[in-house]
Amino acid sequence: EMHQYLDSDGSGTSGTCVSSTIMAERVAAATQWLKDNNLKGFLGEFGGGSNDDCINAIKGGLCALQESGVWIGTLWWAAGP
Repeated sequence: EMHQYLDSDGSGTSGTCVSSTIMAERVAAATQWLKDNNLKGFLGEFGGGSNDDCINAIKGGLCALQESGVWIGTLWWAAGP
């Protein structure tokens, strides 16, 4: 299980995402490690802001997770009003 937030320091405290592809980029190494070790992963927390870059990053990231075949699920983590 791992957590992944899409802001610059990965803390989830900013509504600004690094880029519209950051989620897929940040899970790529873990995805490859899971494949190399014949394991499955679970993304226990992920989140980003409510803006076009973050929405596109999340969509792309979820597609990457699904297409990889090594992630068994995710949990969206949200806070704020």
